[in-house]
Amino acid sequence: MGMIGYFAVMTGISRGQNPMRVHKWSALLLVVLLSTSLADAQLINGGFESSSGFPNAPGMWHLLEGWNNAQSGIATPDFFHLDGTLGGDLPETPIALVMPHGGRGLGGLAVIKRNGAGQPLSREYFVQQLSTPLIPGQYYSLSFHFTNGVRLPTSSSGLAVSGVGLALSVDQPVQFGDGLLDLSSVFAFPYARYEEDWQQVTMTFQADEPSRYLTLGVFLPDEELEVEIRSGENPSLAYYFVDDFSIEIATPPGEPEPVSEEIKKPVSEEEDGETTFGMFVPNAFSPNGDGLNDLFQPQVGDVQPSSFGIYSRWGERIVSLDPVNPSWDGRNMEGRLLEPGVYIWMLEWPRSIPKGQRQQQGAVMLLH
Repeated sequence: MGMIGYFAVMTGISRGQNPMRVHKWSALLLVVLLSTSLADAQLINGGFESSSGFPNAPGMWHLLEGWNNAQSGIATPDFFHLDGTLGGDLPETPIALVMPHGGRGLGGLAVIKRNGAGQPLSREYFVQQLSTPLIPGQYYSLSFHFTNGVRLPTSSSGLAVSGVGLALSVDQPVQFGDGLLDLSSVFAFPYARYEEDWQQVTMTFQADEPSRYLTLGVFLPDEELEVEIRSGENPSLAYYFVDDFSIEIATPPGEPEPVSEEIKKPVSEEEDGETTFGMFVPNAFSPNGDGLNDLFQPQVGDVQPSSFGIYSRWGERIVSLDPVNPSWDGRNMEGRLLEPGVYIWMLEWPRSIPKGQRQQQGAVMLLH
């Protein structure tokens, strides 16, 4: 059920109760998206806009076209809508205050729930059936938006958890009760993320089988998760709202980029609505001693970050870099050269930077 090859991660931020879409492209990120009618048709109801009715309570995922709860008899992901009523309306849900990223509807799920001492975590999953299977060997770019919303004092949410990610499979996933779903994620947050504003995540991957199902949730066992309290005194839920899923065909890495003035044009702060700080981050390097691209050396610009870390895809911190002059030779803290593959970089800006912009992450490919 895995993916092979290359993927990259980008984040963009939208602000406010009714946010505008913001697409931030890194200057060196060589992933170029090719929008096609075929690719757009693969996702069914990616924006949670098509439903058989409006929700009047949490747990009404069954109203949504194209989505299911991994056929669990217990887990109940949520559907919220501006035209909903009672516990199914927006912006005040039983979980948090939130507006859709786009349109009038959104989805939500408690990716984990704490139970009594010594009891395993409960989990929820959201599954989307693609209208057509992925083509093995084809590169795709998959994007979605997420937020934790503004927590209400009466809510049991407030946890952040690492490992929230996506999995792809040929067959319909089946969850037994509210237990762990045995799937391998193609992307997962390497650290516990908690965001009151909408964030965009985009990953690019090469399909290795004709996957037909996209699953959102946490796929790591309990003992491998990083769980943090981010809001409230004793929350029990790590709850994430999601919206605007999309999938498009992507250009394979290393191929010439198609001519596009829009992509090649530098983006100013006025155009994208965000501060970029002049960052320049390579998306690949090859520490093989040949003198060419042996080091991963981002340029962080005039505003210096307070930390710069390298993580595995599963959230394990590999090494901490000098945030003022980050440079990585592909080795871990013990000095061992790591295997080729994709690694996650994550930096944090100082507290003088606006709260919604203090963290950035992306992916780098280590080649030999």
